[in-house]
Amino acid sequence: MSTILIGVDESTRSEDAIAFGNRLARASSADIVVACAFPFNDAIHDGSGGIFREALEDHAEKTVRAMRDRLDGVSADRLKIRTAPNPSAAHALHDLAQSEHAELVVVGSSHTGRMGRVAPGSTGERLLHGAPCAVAIVPDGYAARAERPIRQIGVAYDGSDEATAAVAAAVELARALSAELEIIGVVAPHTYAASGVMGGAIYVTPQDELDQSVQDELDAAIAGLPEDVKAESVRLAGDPADQLGERSESLDLMLAGSRGYGPLRSVLVGGVSGRLMHTVQCPVIIVPRGVEAPLAMLFPRQAVAAA
Repeated sequence: MSTILIGVDESTRSEDAIAFGNRLARASSADIVVACAFPFNDAIHDGSGGIFREALEDHAEKTVRAMRDRLDGVSADRLKIRTAPNPSAAHALHDLAQSEHAELVVVGSSHTGRMGRVAPGSTGERLLHGAPCAVAIVPDGYAARAERPIRQIGVAYDGSDEATAAVAAAVELARALSAELEIIGVVAPHTYAASGVMGGAIYVTPQDELDQSVQDELDAAIAGLPEDVKAESVRLAGDPADQLGERSESLDLMLAGSRGYGPLRSVLVGGVSGRLMHTVQCPVIIVPRGVEAPLAMLFPRQAVAAA
């Protein structure tokens, strides 16, 4: 059985995470685990502090139950709650993702970020550097607009295996949500040194070649999509993180791959994806590397698309 794990606390960012998680839950047959960590370390206290621990756990349980009750349209037998004694919410969610066999962890943004934009807090940042499954970061204020249908899903694409995995995940989401895909490539500015007249250096930017190379990658990605998924390619030019962030204003969801090195089956943001996490204006999912069909277990073909 697959699982969507939603990390919560008492903040409004948890309402955003619950709202996005609810959208996916209604389109999925997965179990939904709502989890809250409380700041207690059993190893350090070694059995002491029982009353204090119990009070913290009771408070965390009240929080997680209140957040669970915000989920609607999901049958009760699919809903679970978990509390975990751990000073680090990120570590607690990492461990729960493993024990619950999660395909996706959902968390909200930092309250210090701009309204409507993704801004991973300390928990999100740590999850983006080693989580054992895909990670979704939801922008601040998402709960207020959560009823808007997810109809346009973008994928950051550069032809890499990691980007191809993001496309595969986006296909699963597009099918489940009856959404359309945008496969987005960005022509980043490149400058090459060459020998000029009288031996001086000149700088040549073969823009046409760069444009064509990116377009060829996009065309190949589109050609490889299943016939039942409607998609188009979008080629942009400029700084990749900035361009993808601007494009996200017209999207309901964006996906990107992990960086191309590091442990397999883990989320590891790279330079572009790391910066993207601070510019995107819709929920963003980073998929783990080394997984051919991330999110496939969440959305079996017989699942009913959300309204």
